[in-house]
Amino acid sequence: MKVKPFFLALLATLGLFFAGCKKELCCVQPQADYSSGIFVVNEGPWGGTGTISWYNPETGETQDSLFEKANNGAVLGQFVQSLTFYQDKAYIVVNGANRVVVVDAKTFTFLDTIGGLELPRFFLPIENNLAYVSQWGNDGLSGSLAKINLSTNIVESVVPVGHGPEKMCFSNTGVIYVANSGGFGTDSTVASVEPFNGVLIHKFVSGGLNPANVVVNANGLFALCKGNYDPTDPVGAWFGDLGPNTFGFPIPAGADDLVATSDGSEMYFIAENRVWSFKNNAIQKLFDQSAYGLAFDKEQNLLYCADPKGFVGAGEVVVYKPDGTKTGSFRTGIGPSEVVIVK
Repeated sequence: MKVKPFFLALLATLGLFFAGCKKELCCVQPQADYSSGIFVVNEGPWGGTGTISWYNPETGETQDSLFEKANNGAVLGQFVQSLTFYQDKAYIVVNGANRVVVVDAKTFTFLDTIGGLELPRFFLPIENNLAYVSQWGNDGLSGSLAKINLSTNIVESVVPVGHGPEKMCFSNTGVIYVANSGGFGTDSTVASVEPFNGVLIHKFVSGGLNPANVVVNANGLFALCKGNYDPTDPVGAWFGDLGPNTFGFPIPAGADDLVATSDGSEMYFIAENRVWSFKNNAIQKLFDQSAYGLAFDKEQNLLYCADPKGFVGAGEVVVYKPDGTKTGSFRTGIGPSEVVIVK
């Protein structure tokens, strides 16, 4: 789940509880084909299970609970965190169950489980037999990247990087960058890791507190900081370039989900129930929209805003052009937090 102040203590307890929970995953062969479309990661309700939803923008068809339907009702577990497609598989990170569930990318039938994780967050494939998972550690402070052998789906080693490592990116120079969001504490760094030997290279200090997102492109290394998690002291929210052109701006507290255009000339993020942009060295508000997650379709130039609707009942994803023109919406499961676009 995403970081919210009143969730932190309970998340630690639930992470330990669900770590020992396993379901027998009996598979059937469904007729559905999920080779492309818009996928939504739904965290799910407290005490329940998260799900994956799917939307076909060509036909308007929607499906929820893809994994359950493909696997005789077996469930993913508490706090489904993220979804990553790689080659012919999809990797579903289940934070509360301390595992990554591996499924067939086309049918969502169960293939395997990657265990031995501690509050995992996001999955980053590097090459055929190598991937990394960011994880907070069972105490929410001993954050690391877990090095995964994709041939065996076993954790080979861990690289300590900071408190609360979140989303990662793999640069064209062969370096992993990961934002350290603070976990159950506070951090202000972005770590760089050499992936093949699993070695920490450097920790960049941002101009704010608790960076949750990082983007690296030809224009620089950009970090988005959520700020202090204490709602009575909302300081430290910041966006900026950590190098080579170091600069930054204060932004609204709780900002999240930094996404960029193909050339990196414009970036978008969410904060205070609005969508914002960074372009021409300026931050500006684009349009109002409640959003817990944000994705950008670089081909269609569309923004997908995940609205959890108060985490009671179904959520919704609302689709906009960057100028604020609404182009559509579709229903999701409970607590939509991440949107994944597969062409």
